This record gives sequence, C-alpha cells and structure tokens, in this order.
Amino acid sequence: MVGEHDRQESEAQTRLATQAIQFARSLFNKLPSDLPTPEIGSMLHLEREYTKRGSTDTLVMTHRARAHENLSRIFDTMIDEEGGRLLAYPFSIYSLIRPSIEAAAVAMWLVKSSKKADRVLRALQMAYRDSSETLKFVEIIKGKNGAKSARDAKEKTLERLKELQNTVGPLRQVELGNPPTYTQILTSVSPKPRGSATGYGISSPLVIWKASSAFLHGSDETVRALSDIRQIDDFEEGVASFEITPNMQMLAVSIRAVVDLLSELDERYLFLATHDHRHRPVGGSK
Repeated sequence: MVGEHDRQESEAQTRLATQAIQFARSLFNKLPSDLPTPEIGSMLHLEREYTKRGSTDTLVMTHRARAHENLSRIFDTMIDEEGGRLLAYPFSIYSLIRPSIEAAAVAMWLVKSSKKADRVLRALQMAYRDSSETLKFVEIIKGKNGAKSARDAKEKTLERLKELQNTVGPLRQVELGNPPTYTQILTSVSPKPRGSATGYGISSPLVIWKASSAFLHGSDETVRALSDIRQIDDFEEGVASFEITPNMQMLAVSIRAVVDLLSELDERYLFLATHDHRHRPVGGSK
C-alpha cells in the first residue's frame, strides 16, 4: 500500500528545525569573518619560530576560512529571503556541511592542546602531509619518472621540518610523519555526552562528519536512515519507487554543530593569540 513505509517529519518538527537553522545563522553572523594576527609575545606568535614551514596561526586561519565560506554558502543556498522559505537539497547541502565541519575540526585540533610541543608537532605534521601530497599530485600528472624535481623538493622540505622539530626538546625523539586521520581528528574534538561510556551524540562533529560523508559517497542505507521517505507507488514484484527528501532536524543539528565548533575555535585561538606561555595577557590585550 502506498504510504505504508513513509517516514516524514511533522509540520511542527519542520517548523522547529527551521527556527533552529535561522537561529544558527544569527549566531554565525556574530562570528568574525577573520581572526586577528597573534599579538607579539603571545604563544602563537612565539611558536612561529618552530613552524616556519606553516605556522599554527596561519593554518588555523586557512582551515577556518574554508569552514566559514562553506557554512556561509549553506545559509545562502537554504534561506530564501524573498520567498520567506527554507530550501533544502539532500546532497548538495551535505556536500557543504562536510568540508565545513572537517575544516573547523582540523583548526580546533591544531590549537586544542595546552602543550606547546603538541601544537608545534601538529603544525609540522600538516607541513609534512602537504609536502607528501604535492609529490603524489605531481606523480599522478607526470609519472614517477617525471617527478624528480618534486621529489627533491620534498626531501629538502622534510630536512627543514626535522631541523625545526629538533629545536623543541620534547619532540627530538618523536618520529615526524603525517597527522592523524580525519576520523581521529574528528574524534579528538568530539566530546561524549555525560554518562555515555561508548557512543557519541548525534550533534558531535564526528557523527556529523560521518553522516555527511555517507551522503557524499552515496551510502544508500545511511542516506535513507537520515532522510525523510515517501512511497510514491505500489510495490510490484518487490519493487516500489520512493522519494527521499532532507530531514530538516538533522540538517539543523548539523549546521548548529559547525557554528558551535567555530565559536569554540575562535575562543581558543584568541586566548593563544593574546597570552604568553605563562597565560599572562600580552600586547594590546593587557
């Protein structure tokens, strides 16, 4: 029977989700478009000495800009000011949510640790990965035989990274390599709900990233589980047609998670950019 397998939000649920998205946009609009340069003498300013191939503050600004731009495009795409409507497209929206939450998580991971050595190592790991990825890209285009100059450039970069690494005492015995996987990074910035011994909440960056990845990669079962479904004809020989539309509640949770992570990132960055290693205010922040 048509409709027997339908699973759709009620009007009340859709209305609440719409309000939540509008509120998330108001919070987003209060965030600065860019972060300030670290104050002279601040932790981030002083740590530039050890990360000359890509300072932590520069990396954070780059990844935050990626998150900010994608999130801005989400609101531009979804909110129809003239028509007073909220538009949702199941695949294109998640293709913006994933890079938003991913970039915000990487930026947060870079500055989350309270230890200087951790922050320096993470910046060096990002530089290591970028150099390796550049070589792989050149090899794809020119083949391994045609990538000698890129390979030589990578070796030179790695030598410099190791020199920088050795200027930080606790890192001298650490093997420099790639940063953790995106799954590990997202996990590290995803707190578990109180009382939970195992799983992560639906609003955690890790879950949001996994869900949006499923939409991008076409994981049918996950897409169906996270979407509204409407049966549009009867089953015939075990087959029927279904219409899949976005679940507005899931979109609202996902969008708010990105906004909250950016807000948390900004607070952490500003502290590191305005305080020295003894947590005293410096420069104009005094």
